Amino acid sequence: MMKAIVIGGGVIGAAVAFRLAEAGTSVTLIEAGRIAEGTSMTSFAWVSACEKINSDSYYRLSLAAVAAHLDLVAEFGAAGNWYHRPGVIQWLGAGYEGMALAESPLFQKLDRLAALGYPAERIGAGDLARLEPRLCPAALGIGEEAIHYPEDGYVEAPVMIGALIEAAIVRFGMELRTQTAVRRLITDNGRATGVETASGETLSADVVINCAGRWANEVVGSPDLTIPLTPTLGLIAYTSSVGTAIRKVLRTPYLNVRADGGGRLLLRANDLDETLAADDVARPDHPAAIELARRLGELVPALVGIHAEAARIATRPIPQGGLPCVGTLPGLDNYWVAVTHGGINTSALIGIALRDEILEGRPAPEYAPYRPDRFFKAAA
Repeated sequence: MMKAIVIGGGVIGAAVAFRLAEAGTSVTLIEAGRIAEGTSMTSFAWVSACEKINSDSYYRLSLAAVAAHLDLVAEFGAAGNWYHRPGVIQWLGAGYEGMALAESPLFQKLDRLAALGYPAERIGAGDLARLEPRLCPAALGIGEEAIHYPEDGYVEAPVMIGALIEAAIVRFGMELRTQTAVRRLITDNGRATGVETASGETLSADVVINCAGRWANEVVGSPDLTIPLTPTLGLIAYTSSVGTAIRKVLRTPYLNVRADGGGRLLLRANDLDETLAADDVARPDHPAAIELARRLGELVPALVGIHAEAARIATRPIPQGGLPCVGTLPGLDNYWVAVTHGGINTSALIGIALRDEILEGRPAPEYAPYRPDRFFKAAA
């Protein structure tokens, strides 16, 4: 039986470990701390393909990722309760990730989405009031418009991670090792053969998959195996349980907000993330958390004066150039890496893609433009 070591207990590592274990591989999942305490816990977790429409290859990848999420929750049946699809409303000035369309008129993005067959509709102030009756009447000004994605939604990453890991352990015998930091990748004659932990323990394997996210370079122990990363900081704030329902996922110019279970709301904002410093401590009284709560009160009058109950700060693992990095490194067999911004969005697809490549030698066509060798070719 093939033995695999998966490094990283976030959403990508959980998906890869689950798919390999499901396929009959003997899997050991290694996490330096607790499961789901890293970047996966600090994400807005919007699952969508609508932000990638200025790139055909990235759009196809994202569309396949959405389909993989739907398939995964269907496999789990009633236990697949982590993917919610209430619809997303995006204001024109909310800051599209597909920057080729960021400053374009609304109709240009809608025309492109329509040509692709992506579910999206134009809404005005009256439509917004019907869809979200608790918002400030001026949330969308007279004559202004937004886009409603009625089938989009989000993932509760900790719930997804927990379900995948539990299934991999209970159904397929996966070994989970928490509080086990990896010091370096062990190689022999151009092949990965295992890892060495911080305690000096050697763990052998036929294949090693690095899903350590922003720590991906720290666990390999060699500059020759590092991926160029340009990480950014992000802060998420959480309210206490509130009696004012927000039905949709909202992406306004100054605040992103969605439900987060137990009546809480999750808040973030792009411009406030830019104010963070590396030594900032995530506290409910952090200036960015205070400002997020204030903005929520402006958007939802019934919540004026609300405070953040908790806050988290994470470093987002973004490969240089902002595009995904999934696949093998040239000159090193039996070693795969998966590091990407928006990892929750694509996690279910990455699990399938790496399973098929590792066990069947079939690289996923969606990741052909996004393999690690592009960085090593550039270096050569």
